[in-house]
Amino acid sequence: METLIPILIAIVVFAFQAYANFQKEQEKARKRNFGQPPLPEENAKRPVDVSPKEMTVEQRPSTRHPAFENYSGAIDADEVKRVRKARQQRTVQRLEVMEDTAAGAFGNERDFDLRDAIIKSAILERPYQ
Repeated sequence: METLIPILIAIVVFAFQAYANFQKEQEKARKRNFGQPPLPEENAKRPVDVSPKEMTVEQRPSTRHPAFENYSGAIDADEVKRVRKARQQRTVQRLEVMEDTAAGAFGNERDFDLRDAIIKSAILERPYQ
């Protein structure tokens, strides 16, 4: 018990010193002005804003690039009709091919084997060992 008293006194003194130092730092922080920048020194060298002399720049017209390389002349209405018809035929052919592949994928329902599907499902759902 006698050795405990000096230890407690040392802890109390240490806590009091820490609190006193904390209070000193708080007072210093209150005295500081964070919002205002420090005042400039009177003898400090400041950079002089030297405006460059006016430079004359010649405005050159930008070179124009033609929208197309060469002009082949006016397009006839017959040629326009022919191109549209060819484009329409290609889209119809694509649709026919897409319909054939869709019918081929889902049309053969006889290929489905229920027994095989159940076996594979059981294999996939069994616990990993």
